[in-house]
Amino acid sequence: MTYQGIDTAARVSASSAVALKENGISFVGRYLVPPSMPKFLSYTEAEQIRSTGLAILLIWESTAERARFGAQAGKDDGTQALIIAQSYKIPYDCAIYFAVDYDAPRSDYAVIEQYLYAAKQAIAPYRIGVYGKSDLINSIKCDCYMQCVAWSYGAVSAKNNVYQYAWQGDEKAKALANKVGFAVDLDRCDDMKAAGMWLPPEKSNWYDDAMAWAAETGLMNDGRPLDYVTRAELATVMQRFYNKYINV
Repeated sequence: MTYQGIDTAARVSASSAVALKENGISFVGRYLVPPSMPKFLSYTEAEQIRSTGLAILLIWESTAERARFGAQAGKDDGTQALIIAQSYKIPYDCAIYFAVDYDAPRSDYAVIEQYLYAAKQAIAPYRIGVYGKSDLINSIKCDCYMQCVAWSYGAVSAKNNVYQYAWQGDEKAKALANKVGFAVDLDRCDDMKAAGMWLPPEKSNWYDDAMAWAAETGLMNDGRPLDYVTRAELATVMQRFYNKYINV
C-alpha cells in the first residue's frame, strides 16, 4: 500500500490535521528542531497530529547546506535532536532525517558522510535518515532515505523510503494547500514503519475519539479520560460548549 503524505515548515493545527486526514493524507513531515527556529515541531502540535491518526516524519534542518560543515556540525546537530526526541518520548525505532537541502556536488559527498556519521553516533539509539537528491541517496549509507524532488532531474532512487514527488509550486500541492491553509510538499511512502515514522497511537478504547475531539475543540485541556470530573470542571466544559456552538 502506498501512503500519501506532506512535509511543511508550517505549524499544523488540530483543525488542519483533520483536514489533511480528510484529504487522504497519512503522514506529516515536520521539523524536530529547537524552539528558536520558526519551523519547529512542538510537543503539543505533535500530539494533535498523532491524535488525528497521522504519523509524523521527523526532519532536522537548521540551514540548507549545514551538512557541508562535516563531523563537528553533525555531532552538534545530532546532540540537539536527541535531547528533543527524548524529551518528547519518541520511540527509539523512529528515524530522524537530516536534510541535505541543496544540489550537493560529488566533491561534497565525503564531508556530508562525515556529518551524517557523527549525527548517527549522537542520536543513537534512534535511526538516522537523510533527505536529499537521488544521486546523493544512491551514494551515501544511512538507515532511511527521503528523496527530494529538486535536483534529481526525474530520477527516482530505488533506495528511498519516502519520495517527495511534488514541491509546493506544483498544482496538486497548491490545491491541497488551499484546503489546509499552508504551503505543502507532497510525499509518498510504501511502509511508514520501515521509514521510521512516529506512528499514531493505536485506538483501543471506546472513548478515544471523543477525548481527541474534546481536546481538538478546546472543550477540555488535558487527556485524563478516567479522572473524576468536579462540578466546576463540568460547568466549565458546558460553558465552553455553549459559547463555541450555541451562542454564535
